[in-house]
Amino acid sequence: MLSDHKLALFLAQKSIIKGNKGTLGLTIFIMSLVFVNSVFVSSLFLGLTNTINDQIINTVYGTVVIEPKKDEKFIDDVYSLKQKISRVPGVKGVSAQYIMGSVMSYKDKNGAWSVYSINPDDEVTVTTTHNFIIDGEYLSKLDENDILLGKEIAGGYGGDDESRSLGGVKTGDSIDVLFNNGVKRTYRVKGIFGVNFQRSDNIAYISQKEMTSVTGMEDKASQILIRTEDVGNEGQFIKQFLELGINEKIKPWQDYASMVKEITQSFDIISMLISGIGLFVAGVTIFIIIYMNTISKRRQIGISRAVGIKESVIINSYFIQALFIVMSGIIVGLLIVFYIVAPWFIAHPLDFPMGPVSLLILPENVFINAISLVIAASAAGLIPSMMAVRETIIESMWGD
Repeated sequence: MLSDHKLALFLAQKSIIKGNKGTLGLTIFIMSLVFVNSVFVSSLFLGLTNTINDQIINTVYGTVVIEPKKDEKFIDDVYSLKQKISRVPGVKGVSAQYIMGSVMSYKDKNGAWSVYSINPDDEVTVTTTHNFIIDGEYLSKLDENDILLGKEIAGGYGGDDESRSLGGVKTGDSIDVLFNNGVKRTYRVKGIFGVNFQRSDNIAYISQKEMTSVTGMEDKASQILIRTEDVGNEGQFIKQFLELGINEKIKPWQDYASMVKEITQSFDIISMLISGIGLFVAGVTIFIIIYMNTISKRRQIGISRAVGIKESVIINSYFIQALFIVMSGIIVGLLIVFYIVAPWFIAHPLDFPMGPVSLLILPENVFINAISLVIAASAAGLIPSMMAVRETIIESMWGD
């Protein structure tokens, strides 16, 4: 058995060495491109999903959200609740927000947007919006007549839907805000931010002090955002919050990421289709190469069988050739991915509407793509070699 394997390896080695080097090199290059394409597509979609998740956590919800009890509009006794939450080990920040709908007007433009009241000192411990001020300044907790606008509201800063904006509000301009409770205020625009995530850039912020004067209510919130040190163990923190006696609804950020789930499912389908096409191309390429090789060496195969070389040895020799080609392609592909493609996208991330997107290359993803390519190419290499040994020795030697 061992001698058969050695003989198959010897025949494969001789065939590779004496074969056309240009054809061999081109086939290996094609395999490497198929591998790079599969890894690139899946890693790009993973990177895009990761960016959306980061934006949801960093600019909208934090990692855990507390909402009012069932059938209640607001969270009461907010200060006491924040104190409890802050004492839990692993909690980095807690920010209470009161949310109210409004109609904003500037010159001849108007539109409906939500206004969030925040304590800026708390908010910066949970979200990263303060790092994306593109004009003016961030709010302070003492501000009463100032407002912070997302670029989708202000307009003129490269938003995704300029037609629905206020048409180009600048820092220092005054806008009118009619709240849903009928209170109307005029605010000076203190700053404009743009995190490149439409959901976040359609928000306006005022201080808690100002919202209290608008609503006439104190120590109430529409939601409380919590930022934990690690992402992924929200369930453990929720359990601890419940043990503190918190009766409000407590949800992890994933409950608000339904959009991401739908996008991820679509990406998975697209990735499988593209990878499937790539594997088909790889299989066809290997099939053609091995098939042409068996055709050109038809008489040699017949002679080999006539002198006593087993059919399994001949099949294994072509299987080894196919395996050599695909493994060489994977090695070249790995070099391209980790030394050319990945560094390039780290230095030059793609600019998507939800933020800069780079590749997220996971080892298990690379492994799965490599194994899939090996299986597809090896199977394609076996078929023509098995076809070649089905012929009788006379037919192989004389072409009859």
